Amino acid sequence: MDRVKKIERTSVQKSLTDNFLKLMPSFYEMESSFLSDVYKRYGDLEGGNIVIFFARDCHLEILRKREKDLDFDLSLEKFWINHKDIFQPKKKIILVSKETGLPKETTRRKIISLIKTRHLVKGDKNRLYWEPSSEFKDTYVKIINNEINSLSKFIFEQGKLLYLNLPILKIQKEIKNNYSFYWYHFLNVQLEYIRFWHTKLKDLEMLLIGLQVIIQTLNFLKRKTSDLSNILNNKNLKNISTREANISATSVSDITGIPRATCIRKLDKFVKMKILQKDHKTKRYYLSLDQTTFNPMLQPEWMKHKISILSNFSSIVMRGLSR
Repeated sequence: MDRVKKIERTSVQKSLTDNFLKLMPSFYEMESSFLSDVYKRYGDLEGGNIVIFFARDCHLEILRKREKDLDFDLSLEKFWINHKDIFQPKKKIILVSKETGLPKETTRRKIISLIKTRHLVKGDKNRLYWEPSSEFKDTYVKIINNEINSLSKFIFEQGKLLYLNLPILKIQKEIKNNYSFYWYHFLNVQLEYIRFWHTKLKDLEMLLIGLQVIIQTLNFLKRKTSDLSNILNNKNLKNISTREANISATSVSDITGIPRATCIRKLDKFVKMKILQKDHKTKRYYLSLDQTTFNPMLQPEWMKHKISILSNFSSIVMRGLSR
C-alpha cells in the first residue's frame, strides 16, 4: 500500500517539486538527447515537432488495438508491423498548428517538406499520416534505443528519491515491451514541453543550444558539491564562477547537429540577453549564475510548469513498472 501511494501523481509531483534541482542533470540530458536526435533526423526542430505530433497519434491508434485484444503486442519489436497495420485519421493543418504551437503557414510549409523527404505520407483524399519507410528502420530503432536509455536514467533517478527499487535494466525492458503505450505518453509530454518553450523563446534551436550550456554548468557544479539545490538557491550566486564550465560553439554544433555558424549567432543572442557570458579570448560561452533570474531554464516558476508536465507521465511509468 505504501508503494502504491508513492507512485500516485500527487506523490510524484511533490517529489519532483522538492528534488527537481537534483533531477535537472538527468532531465536536461534526456531532453538534449531527444531533441538532438530529432534535429539530426528531420533537419530542423519545427519539422521534427510536426513528426512528433503525427507519431504520437500513430501510437494512439496502435494502443486502441488493446480495446479489442488485451493481449495485443505493443512492443518495440512489433512496432514496425503494428504501424503499417492501422488507419491514421485525416489531420487538418490548423489542428497540427494548434498542437505544435507553430504558425499555420510555417506548419503548411514544413509539411510539404516532410512529404518530399518521405517522413510524412500524403494518401487518398489528402490524408496526411506518419509511416516511416523500411529504409529508415535501422536508424529509427537506434535512435529510439538511445532515447529509452536516457528516459530510463531519468525515471531511475526519480525512483531513488521515492525509495523505489527500480533497476535501469528493468525500466528499459518494461518500456520496450509496452513501447507504444509509453511512447504515446512520452511524445505527449514532448509536444507540450516543446510548445511551452516555443512560446517563451520563439526559436526551438535556441532551446537545444541553451541546453548544452546548462548541462555543462550542472556537471561542473556537481563536481563542486553534492547539493545543487544549495548552490542554485543561494542568493550570492554572483560569487560563484562558472567560467571553467565553458563550451565552444564547435562542441555545441557537434552535439546538436546544428551548423556552427548558427550556433555562434544564437549563443551570441543569449549573451545579449545576459543569460550567457563569452570569453573573448577563447571564444567560449558559459552561464552567468548571477543572472539566473533572467534564465528561463532555471527560473523556479517556469520549473513548476515542467514539473506539472512530467509528474503525470512519471507516475504512469512507475505504475507500469510496479505491476
